[in-house]
Amino acid sequence: MSVLAELGLQGDVSRATFNEYIKSLRKLGLPFAFGRAGTGSGRRATYSYEHIMELALALSLRVYNSLPDAVLLELIRHRPKLTRIYREAYRQRSAGRGRVLRIRRKDCAIRLRGVFLDLQIKYSGGRLMKFGPPRILEPPQALEIFANSDDPARAFLPIKISALAERVVALSLRAPTMRHGPQMGRAPSSEGHADDVSLIGSAEPPAS
Repeated sequence: MSVLAELGLQGDVSRATFNEYIKSLRKLGLPFAFGRAGTGSGRRATYSYEHIMELALALSLRVYNSLPDAVLLELIRHRPKLTRIYREAYRQRSAGRGRVLRIRRKDCAIRLRGVFLDLQIKYSGGRLMKFGPPRILEPPQALEIFANSDDPARAFLPIKISALAERVVALSLRAPTMRHGPQMGRAPSSEGHADDVSLIGSAEPPAS
């Protein structure tokens, strides 16, 4: 919760309200698949790097502080591909497809690095008309879409997914220790709560 809040995704609501919203997403299958850890009563939710990235992406797509059901279902449906993209986003944050692009003019200089995520979302009349397939874009490709973004139905432009990945990793590695709930390595007691949360080592930078 502290990582998501520091990313600015809590907005102006209270921590209690934000916590309830995250738990409501869990009940709908995000970021945990049904039947996996973190979805059952009395279980501790253990968030990996990929789980936090999925939540951060979903929360960044909210419209009027709510995530449209159609978008939520598409994020879940495309989870296998998006999981691979999250890992590539960190690996290629400064190299490979994410190598630095510099554009210089007399009056300005643009520097882009890392890969971008294009969900290919199109919204019209309050309805989701198109989603995906998700794709990774190199800086020149993303810049071209930004420059030519004149489609009024294209609700979301490419997301700086490498930049988000870097921030998630940095914040996760210095996240505060749990103050409540059972200790790591011990089974929850009968007094444990369903919203006890542990951040495990898989939130560290993905292996290259």
